[in-house]
Amino acid sequence: MKIVAMGAVVAAAFVSTSASAQDIVQTFNGPRIELRAGWDNPDIRATLQDAGNRVSQSADKSGVSYGGEVGYDFSPDNKMVIGAYAGLEGSTVKACGELYGADRLCLRAGRNITAGARVGVVLDQKFLIYGKGGYSNGRVSVDYRDYEFILPDENVGRTFDGFHVGGGIEASVGSGVYGRLEYVYTNYGRVSAETDVLTASLKPTRQQVVYAMGVRF
Repeated sequence: MKIVAMGAVVAAAFVSTSASAQDIVQTFNGPRIELRAGWDNPDIRATLQDAGNRVSQSADKSGVSYGGEVGYDFSPDNKMVIGAYAGLEGSTVKACGELYGADRLCLRAGRNITAGARVGVVLDQKFLIYGKGGYSNGRVSVDYRDYEFILPDENVGRTFDGFHVGGGIEASVGSGVYGRLEYVYTNYGRVSAETDVLTASLKPTRQQVVYAMGVRF
C-alpha cells in the first residue's frame, strides 16, 4: 500500500512538473503581435550643395515614435528564447532652422521598417532579458524654402538601408499578454539625394526607448 501511495505521489509530482515546464514554454513561445510607443531621438546631419554654395545642418531633436511589431518566439529548453520579428514605425520628429538668413530648412524623420532576430534568457518563469539586431529601412525628407528667392525651393525625400541593435526586458502579465521596455540604436549610413539644382547628403542615426504591449496566440 505504501508503495502504491508513493507511486501516486511521484506520478503527481511528475505531472505537476511537466505542466509547469509547459507553462514556461508557453510564456515566451509562439506568434505574437504588439503596439509600440516611446522616445525617439534621430540625429540627422544634412549637407546641401548647389552650383556655388555648400552648407551643413544637424538636427538632433527628440519626439515620439509609434507603431507595431509582429514576431515569433521559440523556447527550445525552457531557459532560452530565440525569435524573429518585423515592425513598422512612424515618428513625430521634425527640426527646422535657418541656413543663410531669410530661409528655412526642415529635416523630418519618416517611417521606419525593421526586421531582425533576438535571443534571450528566461528569469523566474515570468521575465525575459534579450538582445536584438537586424535590418532597418528608413525615410528622411529635407524641405528647403528661400524667402529671398536666391536659391530655388526644394523638397527631397529618400529611403535608405541600415542596421539596428538593442535589448530590453519583457514581462508576462498573464493570459498571453506581455509588456516590455527596450532600447534600440539605428545607423543608416550615409545617403545622397539629387535634384536638377541641389544635392543633399544625409547621415542619419537614431536612438529609441520604447514601451510595448502585446499578446501571444
